[in-house]
Amino acid sequence: MFGYKDRSWIDKSVIAENADAEITFSLQRAFHPNPNALDERNAIALPAPAIPSADPYNLSSKEVLNNERPLAEHYKAVLQLACHHAKPYVAFNLHMWLRLHFRWNEGAISFPWYDTLEEMERLFGFLNDAVDGQTWSGVEQGWDMIAVRVGSRFHFREGNSDQGVEHANIALPREDLLASISRLRERMRIIIGRLTTEVGEDYWTRHRYDLRNNLTRR
Repeated sequence: MFGYKDRSWIDKSVIAENADAEITFSLQRAFHPNPNALDERNAIALPAPAIPSADPYNLSSKEVLNNERPLAEHYKAVLQLACHHAKPYVAFNLHMWLRLHFRWNEGAISFPWYDTLEEMERLFGFLNDAVDGQTWSGVEQGWDMIAVRVGSRFHFREGNSDQGVEHANIALPREDLLASISRLRERMRIIIGRLTTEVGEDYWTRHRYDLRNNLTRR
């Protein structure tokens, strides 16, 4: 992993403006009754929600807000298939995954291992409370992220330290980022509330291993 105490990279950060936090709903194009099978002929295509988007299988919270019903219909189709094929939650939860991105004018960093709001909230908590010089890091297979507050900016370094690869080294304005996160959290509160009403369960706030084995059976 990137050295937690190493600060040499901070002076090399690219200064960026207009930080924007966004969460996308990462939808699957097909339902796989047997995801371990090599033969894909049994895969069942899933329709994209009827929401205007450049990528209807990766919908941003801005696109979903006030368009929750078409997205809920997509999730209902997933749940109906899961029920028909007697799949437990662990077999279909990937259809409910979220993705977090911090964007600026020229690019973005992402958190590909954070699938639920609960996981993202831990990062949001750090960013909100971090004092000058405080460090946060996340490490998963093939992915590293380290963040440091330096004055009025957060410095982020993303890469794959196992391979010695740095994908991004960016300094984002703290106030802009925190304001954007606040707006994002409010959008998601509304969206998740409406999806839960439509679908019947909240699959997005946290992984639901605490519930009955097959969440599609009522």
